[in-house]
This record gives sequence, structure tokens and C-alpha cells, in this order.
Amino acid sequence: MNARELVFVCQVFHPDPTSTSQLFSAVLPELRRRGWAVQVLCGFPAVEGCGRLRRAELWNGIRIQRCGLRVALKRSMLHRACSYVSFLGEVWLRLLLLPRQSKWFGVTNPPFTPWVMALAARSRPKAFGFMFLDVHPEGLIALGELAPSSAFVRVWRALNRWSYRRADPVAALGRDMLPLLSREYGIPETRMEYLPHWSAVEAQEPLPFESSRFVEQWGLSGKFVVQYSGNMGLWHDMETFVRAASRLRDDARIQFVFIGDGIRRHSAERLAREIQAPNIQWRDFVPKELLAESLAASHLTLLSLRSGLEGVAVPCKLYGMLASGRAILAQVPIASEVALTVRELDCGTVVEPGDVQTLCSEILAFSLDEAKTRSMGRRSFEAYRTRYSLHRAADNIERFLRRT
Repeated sequence: MNARELVFVCQVFHPDPTSTSQLFSAVLPELRRRGWAVQVLCGFPAVEGCGRLRRAELWNGIRIQRCGLRVALKRSMLHRACSYVSFLGEVWLRLLLLPRQSKWFGVTNPPFTPWVMALAARSRPKAFGFMFLDVHPEGLIALGELAPSSAFVRVWRALNRWSYRRADPVAALGRDMLPLLSREYGIPETRMEYLPHWSAVEAQEPLPFESSRFVEQWGLSGKFVVQYSGNMGLWHDMETFVRAASRLRDDARIQFVFIGDGIRRHSAERLAREIQAPNIQWRDFVPKELLAESLAASHLTLLSLRSGLEGVAVPCKLYGMLASGRAILAQVPIASEVALTVRELDCGTVVEPGDVQTLCSEILAFSLDEAKTRSMGRRSFEAYRTRYSLHRAADNIERFLRRT
């Protein structure tokens, strides 16, 4: 190995369909083209046919080493625990065997990754680069899933503090994360930097609405389409979107399309039936190669982050929405990274989580002012092109790695 050898640690990677996998599976080949020798320590994806995947393979010039058991991560808590323990245990052993000059770069997937990297680094000794995609256990505390005073949380935070002291440098996906990490874990500002995500799908120009195959396929011609695309998980307030759609059901111009899956989708569909929201189409995830076309089948894109999660998580779907050249209606906390970005770029509007009335008013305003909607979409794409492309992301990661 040499000084430009990168070892990336993340449980999800190609061909896993999750957003984190897609993002890093897109940017690491760009680093490879720039002369980096890249090795990925990942797990086995929970996709059909994963049992046939080899533990080691060469993909786009990247050496992939799959670690741990072939476990369906989301089947149960037991499966999740087995997946985490087996993955992290093997990662620790493999890190111990790597030459000291290799650069280690890990992310919070799973959230216990820094413990294992710090333990391996302690025996070398060496530092490692680490990036926060989200912050735990703070996210689960904010959602009421964990009590901040519990023994489990105290131990978790203590191990976090110990491992974060070993990481240098540290990057955060959102600017709103930096004060939280400094306040809760005492990470000096000099060791932290803001490293935003990027779009997993490259685009030369935004695809016009009429050019998307899904417009005809889903019967959207002549409609003003409001789209949510992505994971419908713990972080996201799908119920408010459903209630807004129900209130607007008598406006025949407006059609909602919700694409994706997650633990909050089923409850949102059930609510849509109960309160009568027939103007919502529910669609499954589309393959990555069709993502640009599915995003283009919209005029206005929706993004959600529940109250209290500022500083904890940043929905990475934001950057794909920018690349699609669409206006953004963000239902997020005012102090969050998404709100900062949307307002800074003037590419959409921010609404507080849970505010159904304002959400409806903004959707109506966008539907009645097509010029404003288009101009905000143009600003979205220009921001993607100049700030959030794969090329810019690779520049940012290379700058970050030079500090390790």
C-alpha cells in the first residue's frame, strides 16, 4: 500500500440499494480514476441474490471485501444485532492486518463503527478519518426511542467520546451537526469540517417533465405533480404530507406521487385511506439507472425531517432533488442543514414540521406560479452543478483525506 491507498469502512456498498451505498458507490470510482487505490470493507446487502455474492471482488477498480454474516438486516432486532457484531468484528481484524501507511475513512453506518476503528487504530497507533452521516444515540433520544439518562445511553456516549478522540480529522454532513458534536463530545472545531453529500446520479441538464417515461406510464400528463422520493423511515414525517394531500383532494390539477419504502410507509398509506387522499400515487423504488427519469416526473419535490432532528441527520435525497432541477418544499426544522441550504440557494421554501395548513398554502402557491417554480428549479440545478456534483465531492474528500 502507498500514501494514496484508501480503506473505506461502511456496512452498505454496491450493490446495496440504500442511499448511502449509492452515494459512495458513485464517488469512490471517481477517486479511483484520480489514482487512489481503494479498498472497501462492507457487509452483505439485503437484496435478492446476495447469497451468491463473493466475499471479495474487484468492481470498477475497487477491491470490495464483504465482512460478517449474510444476514437480512431488517428482518428483526436479533438479525440486526448479528449483522452488526459479525460485520464489526471482522472489520476490526482486517484493519489490524493493514499496513500502517494506509488511510482509513469510516462513516456512521452502523453507528458503532468508530468504536471498532478506534480500537484497531489504538494498537497501531494511528489516527483515522471519520464522517458523521447522522449522530447517535442523539437521534433516537430526539425521537423518544431512548431515555437520555438510561445506563445504555450513558455507556454508548462514553464509548463515543473515547472513539471520537482517536478520529482526526472529523467531517459532518451538516453544518448544524458541528455545534452538537462540539457540545456533546468536546470535539475541537479545528478537527472538524463540513463535508456535504452529492448526487449519486450525474446530470448534464435537467430532464424536462414531458420527457420522463413515467409521466405517461403513471398518467401524470396535464397535472401539477408534487413528489416525495426516497426512504420513508424514522426521520420522516409522512403523515403531514398525507394530510396535506387530503385537504387538496378537490383540486384536480394537483397530483401527489410518493416513491419509496420504509417503516413509515404502511402507516402513511393506512392514514391516506382513512382520511381519503385518493390524489396520492404510491410507487416502489425505481432502479438507480431510472432515478433521473422518476425525479423528472414532478414539478415540486418534497423533503421531510421531523422536529428535534436538526444537528442529528441530513436527508441525502436533497442532493438528488437539486440535480433533478426541481423546486423544493422542505418540511424541516428551521435550524437544520436542509433549511439552511434551501434558503441559501433560494431554490424552494421551508415549512415547519407538522404545519399542514402552511404546507397546503405553499403547494397551492407553487402550482399557481409556474414561473417561480421553474426559476427555483433552475437555481437547484445550478447549485448541484457548482457545489454538489461527483467531481466537487471527490475534491472535498481528497482535501479531507490529506488531513489524515
